[in-house]
Amino acid sequence: MSVARCMRILAVTAALAAGLGARQASAANDPRLKWETLETAHFRVNYYSGEREIAERIVDHAEAIYARMVPAIGWPPSQRVEISITDQTDSANAFATALPYDSIRFFSTAPDDLSPLGDVDDWYEELVTHEFTHVLHTDHIRGIPAIVNMILGKTFAPNQVQPRWLLEGLAVYEETTRTSGGRLRSSIWNMFMRADVLEDNFAPLDVFTGSVRRWPQGNLWYLYGSFFMKWIAETYGEDAIRAMIDDYSYQLIPYAVNRSIRRATGRTFEDMYPAWQATLKRDFGAQADAIKARGLIEGKRLTFGGQSAESPRFIPKSAWDGAAGDLLYFRDDGHSTGGLYRVPLVRDPSGAIKEAREQDRELVIRTNGNSSASFLPDGSVLFNSTDIFNNLFAFDDLFTLPSKARSEVGLDGSRTRLTEGFRATGPDVSPDGRRVVFVSNTRGTTYLQLADLGDGKLENVHALAQSERFDQAFTPRWSPDNRHVAYSVWKHGGFRDIRIVDTQDGSFTEVTHDRAIDGDPCFSPDGARLYFHSDRTGVMNVYAYDLVGKDLWQVTNVLNGAMQPAISADGKTLVYTGYTHGGFDMFGMAIDKARFLPALPYVDTRPPPQGEPPHQSSVTRDYNPWNTLAPRRYAINTAPGNYGQAFTFSVAASDIAAHHAISGTLTVETGRPELQFDFGYTNGRLPFDWTTHVYRAIAPGGSYVIGGYKPEYVQETIGLETGISYALPRAFDGQNVSVATNISRNVSNLPVQASKLDPYETPRIPQTTVATLARLGWSYSNAQRFLWSTGPEKGFSASANLDVTHPAIGSDYRGFRTQAAVAGYLLMPWLKHHTVAFHVGAGTSGGSFPGSPFYVGGFLDVPFSRTLQTLLQQGAFIQQGSVQLRGYPVAVEVGHSFALFNAEYRFPIFNVDRGLSTLPIMFNRLSGNVFVDYGSAFEDAFTAKFKTGVGAELWGDFTVGYFVGFTMRLGYARGLASQGTDKVYVLAAVPY
Repeated sequence: MSVARCMRILAVTAALAAGLGARQASAANDPRLKWETLETAHFRVNYYSGEREIAERIVDHAEAIYARMVPAIGWPPSQRVEISITDQTDSANAFATALPYDSIRFFSTAPDDLSPLGDVDDWYEELVTHEFTHVLHTDHIRGIPAIVNMILGKTFAPNQVQPRWLLEGLAVYEETTRTSGGRLRSSIWNMFMRADVLEDNFAPLDVFTGSVRRWPQGNLWYLYGSFFMKWIAETYGEDAIRAMIDDYSYQLIPYAVNRSIRRATGRTFEDMYPAWQATLKRDFGAQADAIKARGLIEGKRLTFGGQSAESPRFIPKSAWDGAAGDLLYFRDDGHSTGGLYRVPLVRDPSGAIKEAREQDRELVIRTNGNSSASFLPDGSVLFNSTDIFNNLFAFDDLFTLPSKARSEVGLDGSRTRLTEGFRATGPDVSPDGRRVVFVSNTRGTTYLQLADLGDGKLENVHALAQSERFDQAFTPRWSPDNRHVAYSVWKHGGFRDIRIVDTQDGSFTEVTHDRAIDGDPCFSPDGARLYFHSDRTGVMNVYAYDLVGKDLWQVTNVLNGAMQPAISADGKTLVYTGYTHGGFDMFGMAIDKARFLPALPYVDTRPPPQGEPPHQSSVTRDYNPWNTLAPRRYAINTAPGNYGQAFTFSVAASDIAAHHAISGTLTVETGRPELQFDFGYTNGRLPFDWTTHVYRAIAPGGSYVIGGYKPEYVQETIGLETGISYALPRAFDGQNVSVATNISRNVSNLPVQASKLDPYETPRIPQTTVATLARLGWSYSNAQRFLWSTGPEKGFSASANLDVTHPAIGSDYRGFRTQAAVAGYLLMPWLKHHTVAFHVGAGTSGGSFPGSPFYVGGFLDVPFSRTLQTLLQQGAFIQQGSVQLRGYPVAVEVGHSFALFNAEYRFPIFNVDRGLSTLPIMFNRLSGNVFVDYGSAFEDAFTAKFKTGVGAELWGDFTVGYFVGFTMRLGYARGLASQGTDKVYVLAAVPY
């Protein structure tokens, strides 16, 4: 290849990259962040410089927890544990694995207001304890699996191939046992389980072994697993759990969890299940009897959506016409768009709530994530919602919506964004409408903030109350006097209390000071009482504090929980967030002081906090990605190849900070033992994501003809492909642009035999060529799907791509290939999740390369056994140039252009979510689909033979191996035009 040609190719690639990199792009990490590392005896903590204090705290906790947890699990880590800390989201979470190395990935954000994760004495202590339990559990590898890992690197961890309830249940049990907090002490956590037990909704063993849609979805593994593991430890001792882990660590063939627990205890999990259930019924039954003995004080249930519901507010008359006195609250029920909903309330002549007309509820403001709202005097709404900051971070910010306006889609431009990257939640507007108070999350600490409301922006933003490092502030609310603010604060030692702060001088008074969870304060309209929720009795209830007499009263006395009180403008009605086994809903009741109960004194039953961990000496270094990028595991696979059996050696790795990723394969085929390879690299530290790979492949050639002689020869392809991807995420939609260049040199190894040459005929001999291909891609989607959807139900998605070769970019070929598609979704009004989906696709190609034809026809015939073994995923409509027109043979029409239209009516049939005990298989759901396909491939659109296919499909959703979900499609298709067939097919495929 000439130098001039190489320069042309590189110039084209550089120009395209410069065009995309003109502004900050979404990458694995912000490229401006400087990463560092703290090293101790057992941990390496990787963080960017702004997270130094968090890194030091995690280091101190990690070494102290190491000393406690290694004896508890009975296994030391086989290597130094890698930890990464990031702060790119306002969600609290972490992840741990033993493969290919022991690692933990933390988000530095602390849990939100009502999270079960929030019952802690120190958030990072609980977090490290939980995730380090995973490391010790899954790193426990012995016997043949350990020998396999010695040969192939760390590829197999038997204890990582277990039901999620066992993995997460053990970690929650340890986070509770080894600290003075933890979910098993959380009143929210106990409320979840208590409601399931008392309301006869207890999940069978097979249900929480798999992936389910019932509330609380993924939390079901943590919930049931933690209570089950606690019972096993109390019944058989922690030695039994250690023995089970050790026995399973030898297992070369996974999934026999019952065998391991039987060897440790003499009983299987199925044997234990009835006794465990009986224990929970006894304990929660006794708790319910004690509650009933004081007299139940419960509100009337107003909504029935379940799932997530929170932050009730009464609507003033200036907000929306006809909505005065109605209820506004956040709702995400798994069936429809999440956001702030208005539900009309029906009152009797005395003003008491009779019912809520939930059938008339309406979405007024779509939000991204949980939201709370406050009203200005003119009726406009101020609320928080998650949005994108710097094209990378998912942070909460503040927005306003004018009076009378709605924003159901979120893309209408009616809302005004007040903050950019403030990470602000819980806003409340002062009675005079001139100021707003909210909380703001910054590097693991949540601050109480006060700001003036300017014209479309916040002014004079400052901290209202001092926060110690790692303190958390929640849900501030103004008093009617326009001067004081009540809020909830978490302090070290597990104190979660109510404070009232003076906005003029910053002084504050404590309403409560104990280790109960006290939150969501709000003032009565006359300012005489402060309402809030508290779990001081072990069950969350609403309390009222007399600001004059300093008396504390219990307002509700419920079996499950009563939280987040809201008081009507006339002071007569209380609405609170309540709970049933289906999730959270709104409840309402009249405020009757005569029914208030004297608050029982708080009794602290928790062990004392661990105290501050000893400071650990550590070494600070610049982050070295090679510590975790160096390959740790390898794989060897075999499959039929072009020249006999192909043996492939593969490796892949990425560093823990996601700055770099590498991959490689080496392939040798028995019939022609030449080395074939593919080496790739991805960089996540640029203003865009950049990927490149080099490869060499050989294949039989077919264009060498000398007279009637067609000898076999080998075609060798050596190539380089490089590309960049630029994402543009937004709260409710997103798009992606990609550019790539592929340069390949194709050489034919020709076995010319002189005896075969004909001097009177010119032979057709393939030439050595260079193919330079430029590839452009674009996609966009605002499609919505929900927990109970059969697929996307609202919005649309679109995509387009173009491949081009031309001498101007250094190619010996001249050609193109382009295609585009649009898919749209319409939710039907008559039954839940009945949806009409349509798809329109078209493409055309020309020239020598890549102008290959398109093939229109039915799905490839794949044996059912192979489908089950490989879970072969066939694309919905376009897969390797084949366009799916159901009801016809594969490639019934061929041409350099195609057009396709598909329409489907999709509907759920029934939800199952059942499996076979602890075995790794679950049948989740059956859905149906009736379709019409219409399309063709052609050379000339005017003479194209368009064909129609009709049919129906059953979609079965399954989970295998505890973690992998897939969809099986059983269909019948009939072609209505010539060459049409009546065909039944089975395949694993994802619908469009």
